[in-house]
Amino acid sequence: MGQKTLRYFLLALAISYIIGLFLFAPNDDAGALQAEETDELEDTTYPDIQIRTVSREDEQYKLYVQTPVFQEATLDQFFGDYVEQVMNQFFHIVEQKQQLNHDVPAELKLTVDIAKAGEGLYSIQFHEESYTGGATVNQKVKSWMVDLKEGDLFDRQSLFKDAEKAKDTVFTLIEKQLYTSEQYRDYILEAELEGWLAQTDYHFSNMMIDDGKAVFHFDQYEVLSGAAGLPEVYVPMQELEDLIKEEWLKRLELEDATGLDFYM
Repeated sequence: MGQKTLRYFLLALAISYIIGLFLFAPNDDAGALQAEETDELEDTTYPDIQIRTVSREDEQYKLYVQTPVFQEATLDQFFGDYVEQVMNQFFHIVEQKQQLNHDVPAELKLTVDIAKAGEGLYSIQFHEESYTGGATVNQKVKSWMVDLKEGDLFDRQSLFKDAEKAKDTVFTLIEKQLYTSEQYRDYILEAELEGWLAQTDYHFSNMMIDDGKAVFHFDQYEVLSGAAGLPEVYVPMQELEDLIKEEWLKRLELEDATGLDFYM
């Protein structure tokens, strides 16, 4: 077994063990229904990327949790830790709310979307939905980009020649699209959006690249009212092309792209 394969095997085993500690603890209630559990590892359409899906359902809660697997120790450790953190937070809240009606179990759903951003570059987006009581389902979205050539996370700021200038351009485009969007313009929270646009320490953490577009995503209530769900603003990469470093244009496959390609 090669060193890389061994690292992947040990890390995958560790992730399974960590998840098992939280999901598969024995139930001391002799009258409880038998829990249904699954743990699957599936290939994706992208080479060297798989998705592990763990689910469990019993009287107290339902879980459906996905983790991307890259066979790269740094990436697998990072995303394994992130998934563990989400699960820890969920179980902590459930423990605090023991008065939950068992007829309506708590629920956590954490799903992963993977999109190719360029040569060896991929966007990883997590959608989190959790219910721990009351009338509200909490929704969050979080994304990263990974560089499989380096086997590590990709710093999205490093795309740009001047990150501050890129930020100003992006904020202007986001504001314009929100106010002109038929889908979102009636749900804008003025104070929240103004505060978001006024931030000075921005690192493009809500940006991912998918099919020639920069996608800027927001949590529920971050800039729009809850009825808008998890809003996303799409900016064709050609509108940012002049801001991107030459070294990245080829890997993002922008050099030979036409405007028509981005709007089809």
